[in-house]
Amino acid sequence: MLRLIEIPLKMPEHTRIHPAMGSIFHGALMDVIAPTSAELYHHMTLRPYSQVVYWDETKHCPLWRIGTLTDEAYERLVIPLEKVPALWLKQKQYEVSLGPMQLLRQTSFEDLAAQFVKADSAPAGAEWQCLSIMSFKQEGRYVILPDIRLIYQSLLQRWNTFSDTVKLEQDDLLEQLTSHCRLTKYQLRSQVFSVNGSQIYGCEGWQRFSFFGYDMLKRLQGLLASLAPFSGVGVKTALGMGAVDTTVL
Repeated sequence: MLRLIEIPLKMPEHTRIHPAMGSIFHGALMDVIAPTSAELYHHMTLRPYSQVVYWDETKHCPLWRIGTLTDEAYERLVIPLEKVPALWLKQKQYEVSLGPMQLLRQTSFEDLAAQFVKADSAPAGAEWQCLSIMSFKQEGRYVILPDIRLIYQSLLQRWNTFSDTVKLEQDDLLEQLTSHCRLTKYQLRSQVFSVNGSQIYGCEGWQRFSFFGYDMLKRLQGLLASLAPFSGVGVKTALGMGAVDTTVL
């Protein structure tokens, strides 16, 4: 089951939230959950969750958003948080109060796939809004621009790793998705995300993609765009990078 939850944050006076604090919140989260769970996720290359902290301009408050891709991840990460009124941030040496948890979205891989396969018409495109800095890794180097092939590669990897039933494993699917998606509008800027003293270069902003090609291919592109808010996109999504909101058009 895919779930996206949101928690309002109450920061100490004279402090501000920033997406780069995602790694600090991740550390605090690992302190809350069972040590066996923290050890399990520490050794995972691809983790079944994403998380981000950011200032929401609409709600005028700092938020913590967590997406889980499996029931197990939800039980190991989110259920323990329901019993915690505040988090202690070791690196900052202060406490952050947690507001009421809200379940924003919940679906299954099967239901998400059925939503797009059974829709009356295929989507025409999608809009992406970055909530935190997005970056990718290719041949051992970071790629700061949101290349559509790397976006789809990231999403397909997460889908096929954590979906137990519906798989998207056709031989040339990545190439087909890439060649039938076009960036039509964007407003992006380069940014730096700090993790454990290291700097990762990436970008944030807004972009719009148009889909073309045969009907089922456009449906799959809409499907993957809808997965992105749960899974995050690119590198370090568990530490606060690559968080997005998407609107399928």
